[in-house]
Amino acid sequence: MERIVLEKICRDESRFTYAFFVTEGLEKFFAPVPFIVEYSVDVSRVPDAIAAIPFIANVLPIIWLSNSELVLPELDKAFYECIPDLKKGYETMFPGCAFRGKISVEKIVACDIPATGKSAMLYSGGLDATHTLVRHMDERPDMLTVWGSDIRFENQDGWNVMNRGIQETLRSYQLDQVVIRSSFRDFDREGVLTQTYKKRLKDNWWHGVKHGIGLLGHAAPYAYANGVSKLYIASSNCPADGPVRCASNPLTDNQVRFANCRVVHDGFECSRQDKVRDVVVYASQKNMPLHLHVCWQSQSGDNCCRCEKCYRTIAAILAEGADPAAFGFESAWDTLDDMEEYLYDGGLSAGTAKRQWTHIQNRARANREMLKRKGYWKHISWIETINFAKYQSRKEPLQIRIRGYLAKFHFYQVLHRIKGKLYE
Repeated sequence: MERIVLEKICRDESRFTYAFFVTEGLEKFFAPVPFIVEYSVDVSRVPDAIAAIPFIANVLPIIWLSNSELVLPELDKAFYECIPDLKKGYETMFPGCAFRGKISVEKIVACDIPATGKSAMLYSGGLDATHTLVRHMDERPDMLTVWGSDIRFENQDGWNVMNRGIQETLRSYQLDQVVIRSSFRDFDREGVLTQTYKKRLKDNWWHGVKHGIGLLGHAAPYAYANGVSKLYIASSNCPADGPVRCASNPLTDNQVRFANCRVVHDGFECSRQDKVRDVVVYASQKNMPLHLHVCWQSQSGDNCCRCEKCYRTIAAILAEGADPAAFGFESAWDTLDDMEEYLYDGGLSAGTAKRQWTHIQNRARANREMLKRKGYWKHISWIETINFAKYQSRKEPLQIRIRGYLAKFHFYQVLHRIKGKLYE
């Protein structure tokens, strides 16, 4: 049996570096990059049994799918005991896959902390997370942002741009931010893992099995050090979408425990359009900004306003009678014609069209008169003419693929902002 052995956690007051060993059969899954997690607060008093969790959470899917052994010096009792239920959640979601493997722990430690009722949440600035924030604003949750997820660990410039939008929202609502900087997307080879297990998972590694538990594990040291009893992670899907395989799912997230903290997968009952509506209404009522960052394509930190995720959110905001530029999509008005072309040219997958864009279409129709009064209907009326239920998806035209590639670069987005100013 192949093994991953956590040998030592090297640490200072705010940083953990994980020294680990893997046997030959698993070496292909790991890059020559250290696994480092840095916190913007002091975590020096966190015991190794808790400090180990960010590492463990990110290698568990490898252990399960490769039928290997994870060897640990010590581990928190609550997290150790939740692992079988967590694995069952994956098995339910992926019935065609065998999740096996073994966990060997020398010492299991009950890392109890006093119950405080204090809450925290993972906050990326995305739509899902912002919706969870407005639902639980009265709790004043601690806001945990993981740098290293959408914006890579070494990308300081991109992080600065993205984090400015996050801080704008948090300052407006007088919330404190905790930044967790992690190399968790660099230390393993997601591409190799995807290629190895794609046939079994019918999904890529990040979306299918890694990102939910991988992100949640980072919160364990902070939760222990600050007496957090409840940790929210925002849902990505809803029952109306049908059965969706996703690493962040009620079947898995709600099983996670560490110390005396439990995880809540929040907002699963809401469609994406429901979330847009709630966020738009909340921002209007408070008359304060809610800057969204939804783009997974751009590494510049901005919303590119040209990828499917940006298009989808721009259209959803418009359908609720709001200005996308007020929610972090500064170039939205310059890209509406391109969005229409993208949809007509078959740029969507059939599943995304049916699950996501039908909600936007229905909402735009319901709000037609209000949109006309605001002058928005003329910009989105074309959405009525597309049959998303029977959408014909085909490979993106070269022009759109080129735009998608260029949108990753900061200079391209600067040019579009200049273009927008010229139009004004």
